[in-house]
Amino acid sequence: MDSSIAIRVDCVSKAYRIWESPFARLASPALTAAARLFPAGGSVATRLKARAGARFRDFQALGDISFELPRGKSLGIIGRNGSGKSTLLQIIAGTLQPTSGTVEINGRVAALLELGSGFNPDFTGRENVYLNGAVHGFTREEMDGKFDSIAGFADIGAFIDEPTKTYSSGMAVRLAFAVAISSNPDILIVDEALSVGDVFFQQKCFRRIREILDQGTTLLFVSHDTAAVQNLCHQGILLSQGRMAYRGSPEECTSRYFSLEGERGPAPSVETAPETKLELGREAVAAANLIAGAKARHGLRGMEFQAIAFLNEEGRGIPNVRMGGTARIHAVVRANADIGAPIVGLRLHDRMSNLVFAAGSRQLRVALPPLRAGEELIIRFALGFTVNPGTYTLTLDCSEPSTEGPNFGIFHDVIEGLGPVTVHYETQDAWPFYGIAQLPLQIAYTRPAGRPDPVTTT
Repeated sequence: MDSSIAIRVDCVSKAYRIWESPFARLASPALTAAARLFPAGGSVATRLKARAGARFRDFQALGDISFELPRGKSLGIIGRNGSGKSTLLQIIAGTLQPTSGTVEINGRVAALLELGSGFNPDFTGRENVYLNGAVHGFTREEMDGKFDSIAGFADIGAFIDEPTKTYSSGMAVRLAFAVAISSNPDILIVDEALSVGDVFFQQKCFRRIREILDQGTTLLFVSHDTAAVQNLCHQGILLSQGRMAYRGSPEECTSRYFSLEGERGPAPSVETAPETKLELGREAVAAANLIAGAKARHGLRGMEFQAIAFLNEEGRGIPNVRMGGTARIHAVVRANADIGAPIVGLRLHDRMSNLVFAAGSRQLRVALPPLRAGEELIIRFALGFTVNPGTYTLTLDCSEPSTEGPNFGIFHDVIEGLGPVTVHYETQDAWPFYGIAQLPLQIAYTRPAGRPDPVTTT
């Protein structure tokens, strides 16, 4: 195989034989063997073969799949449940044999196919790390050098020395992913595993995947998360009923996937609670404070957040919002020094750490009053979640202007990783948009004959 090609799949098919009963597994081979005792083509042999064949049926999981993936590129595979995605990845990873066709691999492979796959449930996390290292050809001394970074990335604390059968699904995928990327693979294969675990770990995983892609690793990625496929992959394959329905850009694959799925989602209607339920005083903000759960905090602390609270559109302190709904984020800001022109801002990140939206008082032309040391303000953000359903995190910051220009600031307090906030949909109406976020859009038309007033939809 050409050294520039990492993976070549040539006419791969996979069929599973489904037996009508456990007894048929014994009877059918026996009938086939008995048919060989009689003249080929004779009536007895024909009847015996017919009876043997009637006891099973073949299910075609994959049919005639072919593609090449160049080194250093990333390929995303999407499709409905049962379309053959996981079967194809298992064949490429070598854990499943094709019924026909060939697969050629050029380089060291790390595959993350199932939670904790390759782990002995009775071994501790530490023992499984070393066992997996040995499978990948690393010596004990090499794994000693890798272990601290693996344990640090997995971040499961003392559970690293507990049997993996006691792990939650999130802990298992943390350790499995940490082990997979530690081998510095030439080819990384990931099958849906990153959909498990909290949003903060998912963000860390996607950052790490981008790093190894920048280093030239080849990625084969299967997911129902079309945004992740578009974000990470150079190419896309759409599977439908075990066959390749399309191969091309991830964006075109996604478009065809939605057409294939006929996915339906939310109407953007929102029933807003009375305004009195959506405004909190200082004591209420302090009582619902989220700062302790933040993932990072930094800044000069000339002013700082004392408390941050989240209210969804129903006036409840639950970080769960309907698509198109509006949430209120309340923040108590305290000045520790005299601040002549305070600025507050908010950022929204998706589960892959992409910045979806960022703005603040400066962008909205809201002039906050000067603060003397010891004074406080209660800031109320009203944020419309016109984003796709998914999991997001918030970052809040307070700053003051910088002499470098209007797009720079002196940051006094930055609180990252608040949440996670879940955006969901409930109705069976069509989604109001696809993509990362909703943009202003108008559609107008006129009839060819005559000139009636145009009809506009916003």
